[in-house]
Amino acid sequence: MFDMIPFASRSYTPSKIWDPFQEFFGTVAHAAATDIREDDHEFVIETELPGFDKSELAVNVKEGVLTVRAEHQSKDEEKSDSGYIRRERTSAAVERRFEVSGVDAAAIKAEYVNGVLKLTLPKLPEIVPEQHQIQIQ
Repeated sequence: MFDMIPFASRSYTPSKIWDPFQEFFGTVAHAAATDIREDDHEFVIETELPGFDKSELAVNVKEGVLTVRAEHQSKDEEKSDSGYIRRERTSAAVERRFEVSGVDAAAIKAEYVNGVLKLTLPKLPEIVPEQHQIQIQ
């Protein structure tokens, strides 16, 4: 039901050399810590996204895959009137994907409070095939 599709692979091969400066330049992609609960009627996904504004979040469902994405844009400022000589901010992107077959995509609810995105995904009713007794003549 909820198979996780990784956004970035952290597997290293002998041909790859770890670069400690890679995370200091450009966009940094991290996996967001996520908890998934289930009851009889719904799934609840809680994803930690501290430091992001609500306007920087995007949640969508396409072809049975739920995508949660948050992205900061880099800001470099050089102003002398605010007392700062230079201010630097890094860019960051977080993305998680979940396979969500069996969920009513049109009824998904999202709430973002104190850095935690809470998604409520109602389950579709289980379809039980009809069974008919056929009389033999």
